[in-house]
Amino acid sequence: MLYRERRSWTAGEDQLLRDAIVKEDPTRTLNPSKWHAISRHVPNRNNKDCRKRWFAKLAKADVLRGNWNPEEDERLLNAIQKHGPKWTIVSTMVQTRNSDQCAKRWKDTLNPAIDRTSWTPAEDEKLIEAVRIHGNVWSKIAKMYFPGRTGLAAKNR
Repeated sequence: MLYRERRSWTAGEDQLLRDAIVKEDPTRTLNPSKWHAISRHVPNRNNKDCRKRWFAKLAKADVLRGNWNPEEDERLLNAIQKHGPKWTIVSTMVQTRNSDQCAKRWKDTLNPAIDRTSWTPAEDEKLIEAVRIHGNVWSKIAKMYFPGRTGLAAKNR
């Protein structure tokens, strides 16, 4: 799998994104949907880049950081039960968190399918070998060697 180099957004790109949303989707400036058209106004950014930047940083100034409270967890569980892992929709129901935060909270903490059993000595050996082969790519290691465990659990172990 090829990964693009992560590049920070500039203030100028943020402004191009805001202007593009107003131009391409003026009736839906809080929740735009025309990301392919919008991204054409922001050089070297694709539709996914623009969508993630908008919902993660620009759309809501009231997005919380840090620990989740029980009410947010409850809203997240209800939103996932209703809509599944459609993170943009889920985040609008949670209200205080963006789509990336909701996805991470679900995948690392709240998903009932997470294997929380104690690590066995055999798993410890397998983990050491996986790190030797793959380095510290925790989500890949968890997916390949420890189905049901999270990348965070592998990293912490």
